[in-house]
Amino acid sequence: MLAILAAILGTAAVVVWIRRDTPGPVATVIPTAPTFHRDVAPIVHAHCAPCHQPGQAAPFPLIDYADLKKRTRDIHDVVGRRIMPPWLPDPTDGPFVGQRSLSPEQITIIQRWIEQGALEGGPSRPFTVSRPDGWQLGTPDLIVRLPEPYSLPADGPDIYRNFVIPIPVGARRFVKGVELQPGNPRIVHHAFMRIDATRESQRRDAGDEGIGFGGLHTPPTAQTPDGQFLSWQPGKRHTFVPRGLAWSLEPESDLVLQMHLRPSGKAETLQPTIGFHFTDDAPTNTPFKIGFRRFDIDLPAGSTNQLVRESYTLAADVDVLSILPHAHYLGKSLEAVATLPDGRRHSLLRIANWDFNWQGDYLFQQPIFLPEGTTLSMAWHYDNSTNNARNPHHPPQRVRYGLQSSDEMAELWLQVLPRNTNGLAALTRYDQPRVFRDAIAYNKYLLGLNPRDARAHAEMGKAQLFLGEYSSAEGTLRQATALDPLLDEPHYFLGLLFRMHGKLAEAATEFASAVRLNPANAKANGNLGLVLLDQGAFDMAESYLHAALRLNPRDAIAREALEEIAKKRRQPPRNPQ
Repeated sequence: MLAILAAILGTAAVVVWIRRDTPGPVATVIPTAPTFHRDVAPIVHAHCAPCHQPGQAAPFPLIDYADLKKRTRDIHDVVGRRIMPPWLPDPTDGPFVGQRSLSPEQITIIQRWIEQGALEGGPSRPFTVSRPDGWQLGTPDLIVRLPEPYSLPADGPDIYRNFVIPIPVGARRFVKGVELQPGNPRIVHHAFMRIDATRESQRRDAGDEGIGFGGLHTPPTAQTPDGQFLSWQPGKRHTFVPRGLAWSLEPESDLVLQMHLRPSGKAETLQPTIGFHFTDDAPTNTPFKIGFRRFDIDLPAGSTNQLVRESYTLAADVDVLSILPHAHYLGKSLEAVATLPDGRRHSLLRIANWDFNWQGDYLFQQPIFLPEGTTLSMAWHYDNSTNNARNPHHPPQRVRYGLQSSDEMAELWLQVLPRNTNGLAALTRYDQPRVFRDAIAYNKYLLGLNPRDARAHAEMGKAQLFLGEYSSAEGTLRQATALDPLLDEPHYFLGLLFRMHGKLAEAATEFASAVRLNPANAKANGNLGLVLLDQGAFDMAESYLHAALRLNPRDAIAREALEEIAKKRRQPPRNPQ
């Protein structure tokens, strides 16, 4: 009972025996004042110091007694209002892996420590940095680093920069964890990691001045491994993937690191480092990502509770593994709900007080099963008034969807694990049209900013093509070639359109134009080779297929076509009749 009482009081206790009129002693508990080393340090080192130490996201350390003593007034306030440690999800949701929020008992201990004089106590227990060599997951099996620092100007708009870093592995490896050290977290809002098994991102890098290449758009060959969240945000706590969900890293691949950078008012540099953790266990399952995105956001100046919704119906039984929300400064609150086929509602994520600076993805400690037919819904609320202290516009102004932090977004991503391979196929079939419709909506947004954006026309034409809107696709792609005669991609997609309809001569012309404009376009080389093979031009076909295989050594279709040509050449000539 004494131990329980001491735990409730949140500190050590002194037991004193006193006499009463009745026989026998009675135990009385007199609480002592909390001290830093005994009571507060264990909480701070577990929940605050991972960010509040040199080289991490927080602007000052919170490690030893002196660090906290000079900030006691602020600490009392921010822990009481649950501003720090930053943890956005509602405490009743989850539970999530790496949950940073403090319990009511821990908040009481910290506040009582401050109110009762912030005693240091003793003996001192030295704090061991929670990240050996700076790594949360331990020393990685492979470390890669941007070869030279990137310089960010002191002022100006946000910058999206893509850095291409070769990954020196000589054979296929299975990755169970990836961890990013951004190099200068003060200027990095967030980062995404993609893998390019071709050399296309390197070619894009070579064609751009400076380190890396700019913009939000990476080559189509740069992809996030199936169903994975490879991201970094301030305060990110990296984890290993669940057993069986490692992903394959092929040799001669590049890491494409896209970073959202925000000028700080002074010239800055950064040199990110990435650590890979490998496993010998091959993946046994493939996760799937479901994305909610709205591009028609329109928030009037002064609006205090604008609502943006989106929904999605599951085409298969799944387990929800993790969830990732995204909005900007006008975001106010989020609710993500699963409505089961029988009408029951299950809360997946609720954030009552959104904070752009502390967003992240959240891994459930236990996966949440949702049956086929479940409706997933996203509801974002926005505050574009003077009531929102984070509003970047003074006075408030109309805000729409956009890529700058002063614009707005409404997104929600779920990582789910289908119960079987048929489920994965069903989710993919259901989701692909949504992805292409989102691509059309996004490129319409870009064309609203610049109607002469040839690349946006090309991307929209590609999406129309894959949705089967062939007439619209041809017109959109033709417009792209007219706006930028040097762009190879619209010619490539026109070639696909004609090949799908059996117009081999027109297809060959378009593929040849794409290769002429960009000899490194592996898919254009390969498709031109296949069309020439269908036309019986073996020598020319062989040349382009070899080029495709040289550009992308993992092009199985090109390899099979070359084997077919070799087989045809070995066949004896047919006797004339």
